[in-house]
Amino acid sequence: MKYIFENASEEREFRRLQLLEAANDSTSIALLKETGIQRGWECLELGAGAGSILRWLGDRVGPKGLVVGVDKNTTYLQDFTSPPFQIQKNTFLEMSLPSTFDLIHGRYILIHNQTDMDILHKIFTLLHPGGWAIFEEPDFTSTTLMNHVLEAPLIRVNLAICKMFVNAGLDPAYALGLPRRLEQAGFYIERTQSIMHLQPGNSPMAHVMAESALVLEKEYCGTGLCSSDDIQHYCRLSQDPAHWAIYHATTSVIVRKPSTLPTKAEGSSTQTTAE
Repeated sequence: MKYIFENASEEREFRRLQLLEAANDSTSIALLKETGIQRGWECLELGAGAGSILRWLGDRVGPKGLVVGVDKNTTYLQDFTSPPFQIQKNTFLEMSLPSTFDLIHGRYILIHNQTDMDILHKIFTLLHPGGWAIFEEPDFTSTTLMNHVLEAPLIRVNLAICKMFVNAGLDPAYALGLPRRLEQAGFYIERTQSIMHLQPGNSPMAHVMAESALVLEKEYCGTGLCSSDDIQHYCRLSQDPAHWAIYHATTSVIVRKPSTLPTKAEGSSTQTTAE
């Protein structure tokens, strides 16, 4: 299946990935710290992108650990040539990996894949018993919560984003079903966190969404729900610190591969916050 950002130029995609890191890395790192990651751990980063989380993992595990970065496009990962790093270029389901892992992390990966359950089952087999995994996925339908206060062009762009995913056979609200899918794949849920990205223009998340709108203008307009003028209006407001919007929500789930079956008394907690 074609990745929706596949046609972006290398320079443009690198900028988008860096913006994505600026908007999300602090949350991802806080989640990773909850696993108690230590020197010598073996870790897998799915969709390594521009490499910021890959680099953070390498600093934590040290040269005697292992950090494998997986991506279909490894253009921006050329500097990761020495231990503990290994870079693999391929689709995840087609590659053979050198190890089983203490920790696996993926951010905004599953929403782009119709084979998400196959991916989850493979991740399960790649974890050591008792090993950790963290998944962070978006819900783009949450943008509609502000439709009663947003200008019509923004409403149309938000609806077009959701329709683009639907047209591709994907779920724009993928995050909402993530905990259930993880349980079906055999994982034990340690904690679930949902963050609603209610933010002003000129914030990191606003910049990410504006850049995505410019890169995917053809796809958004192709839904028939918005126009190029709507996209330009959306991008102008994304620069305005007086303009507030819900850009989307992110659900993050920390899971473990059971080493023994969990007892009934063990359960997951859910926290919802506004960022």
